[in-house]
Amino acid sequence: MTVSTHGSTLRLLAGATMVIVAMTAALVGFIRLMAVLDGGGYGTTDMRIALFVMGIAGALFAAGTATVIWDIAQRYESPSRSDRG
Repeated sequence: MTVSTHGSTLRLLAGATMVIVAMTAALVGFIRLMAVLDGGGYGTTDMRIALFVMGIAGALFAAGTATVIWDIAQRYESPSRSDRG
């Protein structure tokens, strides 16, 4: 398997989509967590679900950010000395 040496629109779009979904999931998880804690539901299944959603959001955010950085690095990387001839 070879890795592309230039930027990919699909890779950039996938990274941006993961970041957007992560931000939405974090907001949903936070609102859900506040509702559970407001109702006195500390240590309940609903709280665990809210924390799980926020954990998934963090993982998606990290993966999306890494993908976007990888694509931008591929787009603007200087050619190595061996590629210059």
